Amino acid sequence: MISISVAMSQTTNVRGVVTSSEDNLPLPGVNVLVKGTTSGTVTDLDGNFSIQVAQGQTLVFSFVGYDTQEILVGNQTNLNVLLMIDARTMNEVVVVGYGTQSRRDLTGSVGSVRGEDINRMPVASVDNALQGRAAGVFVQSPSGTPGAGITMQIRGNTSLSASSQPLYVIDGIPMISEDLSGLFSGGQATNSLADINPADIESIEILKDASAAAIYGSRGANGVVLITTKRGKSGDAKIDINGFYGFQRITNEIDMHSSSEFLSLMNDAIRQDLRAGVQLPYDNITDVWGFSPDDPDLQNTRWFREIFRDAPIQSYDVAISGGNEKTQYYTSLAYFNQDGVQIGTGFERVSARLNVDTQAKKWLKVGTSMNLSRTVQDRTINDNSLYGVVINTLAGDPLMPVREADGSYADPFDYFGWWMLDNPVLIAENYHRFTRTVRGLANTYAEATLAPGLTLRSTLGIDYTYLEDESYTPIISRESVNGNFNGFGTFGSTQDFTWIAENYLNYTKSFGADNRHNISALLGTSYQASSRTFSSISAQNFPSDQFTKLSVAGRVTSASTSGTDWGLASYFFRGNYNYADKFLATFTVRADGSSRFGDNFRFGIFPSGSVAYRLSEEEFLRNTAVSDLKFRASYGVVGNQDGIGNFASRGLFGVSAYRLAPTLTPAQLSNANLTWESTEQWNMGIDFGVLNDRITFTGDYFVKTTTDLLLNRPIPGISGFSSVIDNIGKVENRGLELGIRGAILASGPFTWSSAFNISWIRNKVLELVIDEQVLSDSHILAVGHPIGTFFLIDQEGVDPETGNMRWVDLNGDGVINSGDRRIVGNSQPDFFGGWDNNFRYKGFDLNVLFNFIVGNQIFNHSRATYENLGWSRLGLGFPLPDGNNHRLADNRWMEPGDVTDIPRASLTNVNWREYSSRWLEDGSFLRLRMINLGYNFTPQRVERIGVRSLRVFVQAQNLLTWTRYTGLDPEVSQNARDPRLAGSDFGTFPQTRSVSLGFNIGL
Repeated sequence: MISISVAMSQTTNVRGVVTSSEDNLPLPGVNVLVKGTTSGTVTDLDGNFSIQVAQGQTLVFSFVGYDTQEILVGNQTNLNVLLMIDARTMNEVVVVGYGTQSRRDLTGSVGSVRGEDINRMPVASVDNALQGRAAGVFVQSPSGTPGAGITMQIRGNTSLSASSQPLYVIDGIPMISEDLSGLFSGGQATNSLADINPADIESIEILKDASAAAIYGSRGANGVVLITTKRGKSGDAKIDINGFYGFQRITNEIDMHSSSEFLSLMNDAIRQDLRAGVQLPYDNITDVWGFSPDDPDLQNTRWFREIFRDAPIQSYDVAISGGNEKTQYYTSLAYFNQDGVQIGTGFERVSARLNVDTQAKKWLKVGTSMNLSRTVQDRTINDNSLYGVVINTLAGDPLMPVREADGSYADPFDYFGWWMLDNPVLIAENYHRFTRTVRGLANTYAEATLAPGLTLRSTLGIDYTYLEDESYTPIISRESVNGNFNGFGTFGSTQDFTWIAENYLNYTKSFGADNRHNISALLGTSYQASSRTFSSISAQNFPSDQFTKLSVAGRVTSASTSGTDWGLASYFFRGNYNYADKFLATFTVRADGSSRFGDNFRFGIFPSGSVAYRLSEEEFLRNTAVSDLKFRASYGVVGNQDGIGNFASRGLFGVSAYRLAPTLTPAQLSNANLTWESTEQWNMGIDFGVLNDRITFTGDYFVKTTTDLLLNRPIPGISGFSSVIDNIGKVENRGLELGIRGAILASGPFTWSSAFNISWIRNKVLELVIDEQVLSDSHILAVGHPIGTFFLIDQEGVDPETGNMRWVDLNGDGVINSGDRRIVGNSQPDFFGGWDNNFRYKGFDLNVLFNFIVGNQIFNHSRATYENLGWSRLGLGFPLPDGNNHRLADNRWMEPGDVTDIPRASLTNVNWREYSSRWLEDGSFLRLRMINLGYNFTPQRVERIGVRSLRVFVQAQNLLTWTRYTGLDPEVSQNARDPRLAGSDFGTFPQTRSVSLGFNIGL
């Protein structure tokens, strides 16, 4: 008895945290029992437990909906336990259009992203946090400008002229997500989603196939992104305070020549030309410019260091949530500020949210969601602009100072760079581009239970935006001097108001033996209307750059106001059937009547159907390692009405003047047959899980064909017009999506869960008005080729004997010009994806996210400025080169026999073709998108200071990038608004790398 007492007294206090395999979040209320005894405890609100255990005993962890787990304690004193969801009882609910559904019962293709994953990212908008997290979803930041628009494509590009952006729905209300700014600052679009605080988001569902998206009819062709914000839960009030502060810098700096190296290259260009027989009145650059490469006192301006800086980024938010059985609430206040790494840029947001749900009666539930935000975005001229800061920095003459001795900005026209149209520091500090936005999103609902299984839900939502644009081009700028307008300013305002009212019945019923038959039906109506007004005014001749308001300008050059509106009336139905969790079927249909459609096609019908068979419910697979095996198939038709325009089907008149009298003249031909772009999609999928879904796999193959593309059809000139918009094009996307996730290490002090996704998508144009349409100096639209195809003069390398480029003379006329262009590549990736990892050891947690894009090409138009190899304008009797060169030019051809891909230096354009495949590069990259390392203090440590939980962390974004692309950053596209011209880099504002420290405090 004495020995037994001693043994039993030798107990150890074991502590730890229990988390869910579903989301790696702590699980409160888990039963922790010493096996074979009645001794036990439960985890607290943060999943923590503490229990006395004797040596050799086993702990049993159990929780409803999860597999029970037994762990032999041994000599361990700290346990991190990952409970696996019980696949047999799992009923994970995902948001679908107009309701929720068990993930196991899905017959369509739906991707999910947890709010916790989004909250880890130090980004201004939620869409920027989705990169690499969902199969089939291609997300790109075309510009690194703070608050800039994001390009998102779900299963490829479906349109040539309309938007390919998905429909965004927040808490059931479709939101206006287009760029409302009138300040098209060189391609930098604003981002409407940046008006939403990412920390308020609970989850995101992405409806990818037609079966899932058809409930949104004429707006579902590009997929649908359903955003659900956080709501309160019954219990004591919880206060959560979160914040981080850090610094950013550009991910890459082009290594440019010093002044001495710049002069040496120019000397080499002269030497090479003289050797090639070019007649020049000089034999070295010193005699022409007066500067020697051997002069130790040369001016050596490093323009990148003058323009780019380490810039702070910070975010703080406080949220209060709680409630009782009758009423629950969630409210938050947040502040976000991101200074741009380029001087003169930045983004700031203040936002507030209130979500309330109340059980007013046993049969009636009501609630509301409100979000108010104010954002300010500072931009300068950049992407795709000759006067852009980045392109003039790349072309910067190192012999030119930032300022002269008298303090004035140095003028590039007083120096030797030709492409450098203005001093980039002057542009960044004195060009003003401000966009200020106030936005309110609100919706309210009432849900009545009319009978067992039958509910009626009514919602009313509004989306209001007021946006102001203000810009100023200074008097001292070269653009102002050349244009002789003595300063130029604009002011514009946009007001958009959208309301939507929806009513729908929802019915569910189970019947038959053991309730094997389960049906649900949704029937509803939706009415939406939107109105928008826009006004702008421009003026010039300002008295001073110190006074930039238009009221002091000497001349108003233009003023305009306009207004537009549209409406949508819809009726929709969805039916679901589930037999014994084995056979599943869904049918959906929506009818949309839009004011945008032509008179002959006022209503569109958008049906879809899907079926699924769960093989794992068969007897021979029960009680095996296979926990889920489901085959899915779907077909549906959805539309895209956004590209039509509000009045594109109407005959319009314009205002002009005749003999000083106002007159009306035809401005647009009518087309009563104009209709939406229609997308039909086939999808075959499989869901597979083993070991109680400890490892899950999802695969989908789809074919997505869009017809009735909106294009301009040529018509006889006798009509007075050259073309009319019509439905005549066709494009196809087909692809394969794979995703796998699993809890690799699920128990013990160290746990590891991982998720990987990869997608292959092939895009092809099938029909056009004409088979080939040249769009620009670099792009073509051609049947049989992808959207974003490059059309350039091709090259066959460098002649090792002469050092000259060997250009392909396609038409054999002996002259290299635009007639020799041909298709040389495209901007579409071969495949893309992401890899997300979560590690946990004792109090530490680590999240690591990679994303990758492989096989796309980039037309590095910027290289035409900084790899000019001395090409100069010679009309003034002395050379004016494009600008400086980067150090890759050191690998140029120098002597006969040299084998290299960079030609010899030359003052002539023999080796310089602006629109040639010489600048076409592989845009593939692998990026360490995010790494977040945190430490969670135990409740015992923080409770004594009145804190419920405390986590501190360090995080880094875009920490490492592996790429062969020689530009500033491979994640670029100068034409974010036009997918046909995608994949070009001309002075694009680069992405940034950030490192920050933060905290999460629970009270």
